[in-house]
Amino acid sequence: MTAPAYKLTELMAIRCAKEIADGEVVFVGVGLPLVVAGFAMVTHAKNMVMFTEGGAIRATAAPGLAITVDDPCLFTNADAAFGMLATMAALQRGEVDVAFIGGAQIDKYGNINSTGVGDWGKKDSFTYFAGSGGANDMATSGKRVLAILPQDKKKFVEKVDYVTTPGYLGGKGEREALGMIGGGPDCVVSTMGVYRFDEDTKEMYLAEYFPGQTVEKIKAACAWDLKVSPNVVETEPPTEEEIKIIRGIDPTNFYLG
Repeated sequence: MTAPAYKLTELMAIRCAKEIADGEVVFVGVGLPLVVAGFAMVTHAKNMVMFTEGGAIRATAAPGLAITVDDPCLFTNADAAFGMLATMAALQRGEVDVAFIGGAQIDKYGNINSTGVGDWGKKDSFTYFAGSGGANDMATSGKRVLAILPQDKKKFVEKVDYVTTPGYLGGKGEREALGMIGGGPDCVVSTMGVYRFDEDTKEMYLAEYFPGQTVEKIKAACAWDLKVSPNVVETEPPTEEEIKIIRGIDPTNFYLG
């Protein structure tokens, strides 16, 4: 039987969704996380609750694909729409299980940059992006952080150009020293594989590689000497039904490309 054709971005989104457990409260950032959350809610995590920065609280998937975190479709038939103060306050109270974000760069300690690239100290050399939004609050206070972003050597860097969203900063103990209540990064999913963090050093390591990828190819797409789990495995490819569902969520490939 011929395996179904799929894009790496589709596999990335499908695999990432499986990191969300049924019944969890997930604070969802803009971009690919909206696609992933929608997929989780209509498949294995039907009791998941989705928060957005704009203030939508949903126990069912949105009726359309949101372009921003305050897109009207997020509030259509929502279970609650209290506004930003409600969802952000839930973060501060420690009620969010998963802070789910994307970004432009990530480094070996799970710090994420969505502010810009270049030399921050030299105004003309720094190119600005969208900025933090609620990503800093999410990663600081969520019980665990789930991150998703396409992979290349410019995105997976040894040290981010700007720490928009704190991971483990410089290693074990630094989050706690600053009084952050959240647990920090738990899992990163890229277009090449799945990453987790060493309990002792808090450095990111490769746990799974996607079909068609190799450990050597993935290490070459990181700007540091990536550690690899001794038990690294190949990720299961998506099923035809999974591909059908993910394409139905993003039919124009707005996020999946």
